[in-house]
Amino acid sequence: MSGRGATMKWLTIAARLVVGALFVVAGALKLGDPAAFATEIANYRFLPAVAPWLAVTLPPVELVVGAALIVAPWKWRRAASLAAMGLLVMFLVGIAHVVRAGINVDCGCFGGNSGPVTAWTGVRDVVLLALAALVFRGTKEYAQ
Repeated sequence: MSGRGATMKWLTIAARLVVGALFVVAGALKLGDPAAFATEIANYRFLPAVAPWLAVTLPPVELVVGAALIVAPWKWRRAASLAAMGLLVMFLVGIAHVVRAGINVDCGCFGGNSGPVTAWTGVRDVVLLALAALVFRGTKEYAQ
């Protein structure tokens, strides 16, 4: 493998481990109190009727996506990166709504006391989206 190939391999591995670990941690921290998480989701004032459903389903989905990015075979990791990109786009829509509307709300990204949603929350998610895209785009050669 050339120098560029080796660099891409390590960047892809680092990207999948970072995104995977963040999804596992975020999902695990939200599992303990779905009622509080539902309240945090409803505070976004964006489709509050689905907040209870999201509070129950999102944490396990984040855990599965994160774990797949970390330990699953290449094809499953690629699918997990696509799922992570979809989730991150959904999160970015919520963040953009809150920031644009000037709503002062706790992020809820990592359970309770995650801090307020700001433009920096969006920047963080854009970086994570780029990392997930790197994992998705990475070839099987880079994914090992």
